[in-house]
Amino acid sequence: MSFLADKLKQLPTDSGVYLMKDKKGTIIYVGKAKNLKNRVSSYFQNSNQHTYKTRALVGDICDFDLMLVQNEVEALLLERTLIRHHMPRFNILLRDDKEYPFLRICYDDPWPRIQKVRKRKDDGAHYIGPFSSSSRLGVLLRQVYKIFPLIRCSPHEFKTAKRPCNYYHMKMCLGPCTLPVDRKSYISLIKDAASLLEGNVSKLRRELEFKMKFAAKAENYELAAQLRDQIQAIDHISQQQVAILDTTMDADIIGITSAGDNRSFNVTMVRNRTMLGGDHYIIPSSAGSPPEEMTSFILQYYTNKQVPALILLRDATDLEPELAAVICQQQDSPTTIRAVKKGEETDLLEISERNAMHQLEAQENQKNQQQLGLQLLQEALDLPRWPERIECIDISNLQGMAIVASDVCFVNGKPAKEFYRRYEVKTVVGAPDDFASMQEIVRRRIERAIRDEDLPDLLIIDGGRPQVRAVMEVVESYPDLKLPIVGLAKSRLDKGLRNDNRSIEASRERLVLPYQEVPIELVEGSHVFRLVTRIRDEAHRFAITYHRKKRSGISHASALDDVSGIGPALKKRLLIEFGTIQGIADASLERLMSIKGVNEKTALNLHTALKAKESEA
Repeated sequence: MSFLADKLKQLPTDSGVYLMKDKKGTIIYVGKAKNLKNRVSSYFQNSNQHTYKTRALVGDICDFDLMLVQNEVEALLLERTLIRHHMPRFNILLRDDKEYPFLRICYDDPWPRIQKVRKRKDDGAHYIGPFSSSSRLGVLLRQVYKIFPLIRCSPHEFKTAKRPCNYYHMKMCLGPCTLPVDRKSYISLIKDAASLLEGNVSKLRRELEFKMKFAAKAENYELAAQLRDQIQAIDHISQQQVAILDTTMDADIIGITSAGDNRSFNVTMVRNRTMLGGDHYIIPSSAGSPPEEMTSFILQYYTNKQVPALILLRDATDLEPELAAVICQQQDSPTTIRAVKKGEETDLLEISERNAMHQLEAQENQKNQQQLGLQLLQEALDLPRWPERIECIDISNLQGMAIVASDVCFVNGKPAKEFYRRYEVKTVVGAPDDFASMQEIVRRRIERAIRDEDLPDLLIIDGGRPQVRAVMEVVESYPDLKLPIVGLAKSRLDKGLRNDNRSIEASRERLVLPYQEVPIELVEGSHVFRLVTRIRDEAHRFAITYHRKKRSGISHASALDDVSGIGPALKKRLLIEFGTIQGIADASLERLMSIKGVNEKTALNLHTALKAKESEA
């Protein structure tokens, strides 16, 4: 939680979308916020007031990402899109295409209407949207109808009407169903309404403000209040939804920002006029100019990627004209690379650049935290040099079956997977022996370090005092070797009295040094705690993955494969119970029959087949 606490301190106050992640990095919840700092922080405060589902969500949160936008409307649109894309398990999931309502106006109809539809079709009609929610759109339409006297009834009601409806008497409809109304004037009226819904409202707003001031001066306060409400409705309608680009073309907007020796690129993707999110990359700056860096980024980013019809940049004047053709060589459709124009394109670019800067700041903060953790670790262990390269060894086995080890490497507090290594333990057969296994792997690692001159600055052993003692027997056989060793012992609960009348006292995670009797207890959430447990957990994950692969190979290719009545599930159960094929062969018939799924006939088949294998050997 301390890691999250540090991250919470860096939260911006901008509007945006947050993506909560679990320990596997899976997005489990997507939400929006007008103020990201206040909203995201609220999850980790006043937990007693949370619902059961919220408490469950908070319990699973291990990290989160942010996407900054201009306002709450954009955040809502982006939230809906990301929910549909990632299907987070803590969100309400709408599994159809009904998230984004559109408005449809067909000017070829005798008397066009504003229709609310769920899907956009290629039918020649004019579509507006998508809008953030159906309920909000209903409010907007009611406000529009207060401003423009448009037809609301259905075509059937329009044809069968014998007299104007109440909307006509309320001056909210012209009554073309029964009264003579000029169609051209009506078309002009509905086009003005469409223009209002699309945000082109400056002239209309000025006219309404003039009327409102005139009504107030004439002390017609009721009319002035109505006009005030209409202006507020227009302001709400015309709020720029830059998550929707006013073009039918798919587009990528690339923002770039710099800090120190790093360049941060953010690619904001707009597909089907909706902002889907984006990619971000932080790259060490090169010796080239900014246009050259942008050219290089575009060439690499669109390798084996579908290129959209439009790529927008802050300044594209210095880009090579052949660049667009080069990145589209593998596809039929062309693309255009150009600088942004005014309006929503500029807004989208600003969003992209703000997200690029946010990622850069977040990385810099993470780097500072890692450097602090390394510094405090060096001080705590009294290391002779900065622990730039730290490795951790972990053993994984199941009752002596498929004994393997992992050696993971972290450089400057970050995983360096190119230096990860996996080992099969060769000297331990049959019954498991973690101490002998650890000794073998450490010896092999030291010999490789001497050969390749890649000794780590610190070697962490997953285990406590016994494991460290066993490892030091190996290390001390190399008297000229300067390799700091530390064990990382897991926390333990109070187990009460043992057979020898001694109790195992509860303890925290602790660092065990070879020549220091008292271990160093780690404060949960501290910088050193987070650093070493992260390395240990990565070693454990890497070892477990390899162990499962090896165990799967053993269970799929063994002497049990040819035994009648032994399927994959029973084979696995036998290996887990007895550990090895030899263990199964040595078992009595009664012992075999005690295993779930093994009857007398199967036990006899198994016993006969394995004894035959032994005689062949």
